[in-house]
Amino acid sequence: MSHMKKQLQLLLMLFLMLYGQLSPSMDQTAAIKAILVTYIDRTLTRAPLATISGSYRRYKGYSSSTWSRNIASRLAEQYHLKIQTEWPISTLGVQCVVYEIPNDRSVDDVLESLTHNKLIESAQRMERFNVHTANLSGLESGNTYSDVNPQFNRLPLRLTNVHQMTTGKGVLIALIDTGVDIHHPDLEDRILSTHNLISRLSGSFNNDVHGTAVAGVIVARANNQTGSIGIAPDARLVAFKACWPTKQGGFQATCNSLSLAMAINQAIRMDVDIINLSLSGPPDPLVERLINQALAKEIIVVAADHLGDQSEQQSFPASLDHGIAALHLTATVDTRVSRHQKSIAVPSANILTTLPHGRYQRVSGCSIATAQVTAIVALLLEVNPNLTPSEIQNLLEEAQQDQRARGFDEIDVYALISRLRADFLTGG
Repeated sequence: MSHMKKQLQLLLMLFLMLYGQLSPSMDQTAAIKAILVTYIDRTLTRAPLATISGSYRRYKGYSSSTWSRNIASRLAEQYHLKIQTEWPISTLGVQCVVYEIPNDRSVDDVLESLTHNKLIESAQRMERFNVHTANLSGLESGNTYSDVNPQFNRLPLRLTNVHQMTTGKGVLIALIDTGVDIHHPDLEDRILSTHNLISRLSGSFNNDVHGTAVAGVIVARANNQTGSIGIAPDARLVAFKACWPTKQGGFQATCNSLSLAMAINQAIRMDVDIINLSLSGPPDPLVERLINQALAKEIIVVAADHLGDQSEQQSFPASLDHGIAALHLTATVDTRVSRHQKSIAVPSANILTTLPHGRYQRVSGCSIATAQVTAIVALLLEVNPNLTPSEIQNLLEEAQQDQRARGFDEIDVYALISRLRADFLTGG
């Protein structure tokens, strides 16, 4: 037993060393010297989810069609590129290949040359996205707590009254983020399945902070007299790890075009009701196509409006016309804060939520706002499951306009649910 234990310890040490070497190099390559190329693969089969859930694989380990592998290799040889990985984007009917560009060539030159190849459907940069959550109480200094009693209630949302009408029951949400602590007392039985799409970059799942915090805002258990409470506690999550922490045990994390594309593709295939994207970055054609595909299937997409700190070019996908943009509010409305006109503002400062290992923490930011709006949408869908993405956007905008007329910015969720419930019951 001692020999096996030593072997396991050695393997763990090697893994940690490998993780420390792989994550920065892959992240840097993805951001600077890698491109995504897609081409139509008519032999692409819609394999069961189990065959494509898992790792952000290198191409030699992936069982794509012989035709597809030949095309990928032919393009690599023709344009002097190196295949990093490949993945089927089945909902678009294309194969996606990540190519590494040699140091002596520019990304722009390679992309321009690829546009003339009739086999290629699209070619783009590998973009980078970041999550947006601020730790208000000093997580690194150990200022966290494992038990809070009585259970925290978000007074502006009037959850006690709201939960008498709806709790998000029957609504399935794709949380595309870092990993989540599925064993947290407030999250047990709230997460139906987990999918680590970047296991070669970040093998951990239950120890990740950001995804655990976002999950708690949405579905933390109600009425257990401990810790936080989710806005839609009876909704259920499918947790996709598409982002990796930039610092072990920290809130900050990053994602890229491929990891988000893989996650959104699988979320569509699982026929979720809502996709939560507590992140933002530059415009990305492949991710935009997938989001439009989700919307076409009447999946609601909620993303973080980060215009307050970034240019409009860095607030994608919230900048898209048909998704729902969530705006972080502190305590009062600041008309000087830049925002998309359609953004839904919610008070998202100093919110108590879940952290790994049974802990809780007060956090703030666009990620938390996004989670809150996602949960509010889940409440609406339980009341009326037939609502379309555009109808939900209109309901939220009208509710916000009503509040602004009264001098407030945050939505009166109780009034919104009450009105929707009355209309649905009477067929209005």
